[in-house]
Amino acid sequence: MTDEELIRKAASLINAKKTKDGLFADVGCVLISSSNQIYQGVSVDIGSNALCAEQNAVAAMITKGEFIVKKIVAVWKDERGNIYVVAPCGNCRQFMKETDLENLEAEVILAKNKTVKLKELLPYNDWWQKVI
Repeated sequence: MTDEELIRKAASLINAKKTKDGLFADVGCVLISSSNQIYQGVSVDIGSNALCAEQNAVAAMITKGEFIVKKIVAVWKDERGNIYVVAPCGNCRQFMKETDLENLEAEVILAKNKTVKLKELLPYNDWWQKVI
């Protein structure tokens, strides 16, 4: 699948629903695992609890016994239907890294023609310095 196809697939998952206490499915995510399986997720935001679309897609992958992300994209759609690629938040970046260190090599789609490795979004992820 091309990056553009993955972006469109993630956008097709968006079916935003607002409730009194939350917002559901306003971000969609698609990932390809190391075995080339496709996993999907949407965001769930209720009160003080939030699950990002990326976390839900990774959790779906883990449920099937896989732990390595090959490529991932998350998107948000505005009221007019314009699609925006969104980079994983810091929590999602850390979540992917802690799922398996090989995920530092995962390609993160940032635009139709731009990808970066997860490790580029987690600078200094293996840097420690004793200060005392």
